[in-house]
Amino acid sequence: MASKAKKNKELKKPLTVITTHFNPDYDAVGSMVAARRLYPEALLVFPGGSEKNLRHFFIQSLIHLIVPARVKEVDLSQVGRLVVVDTRQPGRIGELKEVLNNPDLDIHLYDHHPDAPGDMKGSVEVVAPVGATVTLLTELIDDCNIKLLPEEATMMAVGLYEDTGSFTFNSTTPRDYQAAAFLLNQGADLGVVSQLTVRELTTEQLALLNTLIASAETRQARGFNFVIATAQTEHYVDDIAVLAHKMMEIMGLSILFVLVAMDNKVQMVIRSRLGTVDAAAIAREFGGGGHPSAAAASIRDMSLNEARKKLDEILFETLGQFYRARSLMVYPPITIGEWQPLNQAREILIKFSINVLLVVDRRDKVVGFISEHNVSKALHHGLLDYPISAFMNTEFMSVTPEASFTEITEIIVDRKQRVLPVVEDDRPVGVITRTDLLQVLAGDIQDTGRPQSREPSRRNLAALMREKMPAGLLNFLDQMGHLADRVGVNLYAVGGCVRDVIMRVPCHDIDVTMDGDINEFISLVTHNHKLTRVVRHPRFKTATIETAEGFIIDISTTRREYYEHPGALPVVQDGSLRMDLYRRDFTINSLAVSLNNKNFGELMDYYRGYQDIKDGYIRVLHNLSFVEDPTRAFRAVRFEARLGFKISKMTANLLEGAVRNNFLTSIDRRRLLHELKLILSEDDPAPAIKRLDEFGLLPYVHPKIVLRPYHTELFTKVRRVRDWLGLTFPEKLSLAWMIYLMALTDRLRPQDLSELAESLTMKKKETQMLTVERPMADDILARFKKPLKPLAPSLAYQAFSGLSWVTILFIMAKTENEELSQAGVAYLTTYRNVRPEINGRELMDLGIPYGPSVRKALDDLQLVKLDGLLSNKQDEINYIRAHLSEYLSMRPIKGKRTEAASGTLE
Repeated sequence: MASKAKKNKELKKPLTVITTHFNPDYDAVGSMVAARRLYPEALLVFPGGSEKNLRHFFIQSLIHLIVPARVKEVDLSQVGRLVVVDTRQPGRIGELKEVLNNPDLDIHLYDHHPDAPGDMKGSVEVVAPVGATVTLLTELIDDCNIKLLPEEATMMAVGLYEDTGSFTFNSTTPRDYQAAAFLLNQGADLGVVSQLTVRELTTEQLALLNTLIASAETRQARGFNFVIATAQTEHYVDDIAVLAHKMMEIMGLSILFVLVAMDNKVQMVIRSRLGTVDAAAIAREFGGGGHPSAAAASIRDMSLNEARKKLDEILFETLGQFYRARSLMVYPPITIGEWQPLNQAREILIKFSINVLLVVDRRDKVVGFISEHNVSKALHHGLLDYPISAFMNTEFMSVTPEASFTEITEIIVDRKQRVLPVVEDDRPVGVITRTDLLQVLAGDIQDTGRPQSREPSRRNLAALMREKMPAGLLNFLDQMGHLADRVGVNLYAVGGCVRDVIMRVPCHDIDVTMDGDINEFISLVTHNHKLTRVVRHPRFKTATIETAEGFIIDISTTRREYYEHPGALPVVQDGSLRMDLYRRDFTINSLAVSLNNKNFGELMDYYRGYQDIKDGYIRVLHNLSFVEDPTRAFRAVRFEARLGFKISKMTANLLEGAVRNNFLTSIDRRRLLHELKLILSEDDPAPAIKRLDEFGLLPYVHPKIVLRPYHTELFTKVRRVRDWLGLTFPEKLSLAWMIYLMALTDRLRPQDLSELAESLTMKKKETQMLTVERPMADDILARFKKPLKPLAPSLAYQAFSGLSWVTILFIMAKTENEELSQAGVAYLTTYRNVRPEINGRELMDLGIPYGPSVRKALDDLQLVKLDGLLSNKQDEINYIRAHLSEYLSMRPIKGKRTEAASGTLE
């Protein structure tokens, strides 16, 4: 009897249960396996809805180690400790939710998902933003020195690899790599990991995938473009999440919602590559959960159509929250005083290419606005000197920076107010126009031949940045983003590096812009990181830093600019990111990527730059681009040739119009030389030079430069010489552009070359090459036009001595005499380094008087030695003795022997 009572008491002992969420993925199951090692007395209980393939692998591989229980087999009232892995949402643990009502229940939570409303609280909470929950449990197992079985390590590794996308997802951290290393040391089988994480789709999955792709509908809510795909199937189909991943890859999507009706419920899978669109937050509206980038929900008591309708409502409301006035406004606003004359308003409207101008009083309070239309009509009536206050619109509403999208829409659309001031403390901090709002509502714009400003396209480049940026640079940018978050500024990578990342070209140096106090930020960076160089330019609000690893980062503040007259340097003022990107030369360079940790890698694309990169077009941002900065004409040609793109039709028309109307005559010659150097420094400048000729741009370099058919062959020869230089003396490649300039200006007279060098303000060394050495090259080419076999080394040395590398390489490229070309190679590689072994002091000891005779003797020895007639120092001594009388006849310099004898004369 006592024995039976004791047995009953043991049966009443509180249970420890390990569980996870509905429809567990590999991370959830792997985490349950790991938790069992930390709680060896516990029961593993699936809450229900486990994927068949997970159950299959679990049973096949681990049934001999752990026997999972069903919820119905457990007396829930006896559960005293609940261990939950990979979720903290009570609604996601199914019937086990009843356990939460047990008195004195001890809850232990292990999760890598972000905090969410309604999360369970426990006496033990191991929560961290790592790539997989398995990582957290692996760290604990390692700390406890627990030895895993290879099968357990393998199951945990499967969860780790899948939830990190084999370490490619944005959520992956160094801790995940360390966890993987531990599991491999514990015997994890990567072959099994590969089979389970890279699975072939079944026939049913392929059929469902085709249905989803066919149903995919691109939608738009408040400027966000996304895809919703729906399907209904009578049979259960595994791994809807895998199908969503496949769709993201196949269709190149940023946001995807998949809804599949099966088994009397709707399975929803959400994927988001945008930091501003939280997949988990949307899934929670349906009782689900997950990560900001990946989430899921199992929707009961709702048909597919009902779920779809609710999703539309949630998306419009949820995504609209991101459109506060602060995110839509253009800042700082351009204003004018109410007392100023209309003529001045016209100048400002034209200068900044805007249609409406805010009007302020002397306290800087907005008192109205005036449109370009009203200004034009007033000026038509000759009212140039009248104050703006006489004609401005004074009936208007304003909003604060936190105003909602709905408020903004009501004022601009319903009340038909064309411009909306955004004010803070009664002072204007930004402005939202009707165009700004319409472009957001439209989501995208039709290509009208030129880009237009709009709410930026949202894509995330974090994965590409990891692929194409050095790890050290990416790590430094990540740390800068963390510092930017600390001080509350927005930090962006901008320009060419963003373009290169999108084109999958390695990026090493980078331009960064920010919308805060640059001096404060640079000081913070300097304090937190070891830098080898910091150069500040307070006047221009820019700085350059160089990291200990040698990465160079140029930092500036966001700004806007305008040009006082064609060809002038821009006048720069503080401005918003959108204004900063608008001042760039081409759409492909008008891209920015967020570096803040909260949305790292998010692409800001206001002007269709991403699409132009994909389509391969060079496109200016506005019609006066070549007028304001004529050097952009040369830059357009350079990018077209380098990237293999095509100058768009309208951009080409604008360029041709600028040439036809002589708008490029104001081009800054120094900046022209810079662009010319960049063009001629390309691996093969010939295509770009040809395009410069087609657009009529070569005369802006010099009026007498005319591209002839023979130039094509000459450029080909120069490229061969350049390639030889790169292989033999790569440190000299910086000179290569000058060889091409000599080829381009071939047949120009010395006077023309002098004019060119002077007009381009070339450096002294460059001028020497072009104006002095170039005519000498022509003389050498004429003298050695016919082959001389053999061309004695001494003769070659005399011909090339005193010329720069550039001139010698030009001669090698242009000559038809192969002997002369080979002599040039020999001179650069060998002849120029040949020196007599005897020195000046020793020559004077042999009786040669100090002065020109010593120099003459050394020169003679060098030439004779080049021709192979002297083998050693004794031969040189014998030669001098045999020719001593020749040197004695030369006039010595008196009183210099002692000074000369103290060193070697060469």
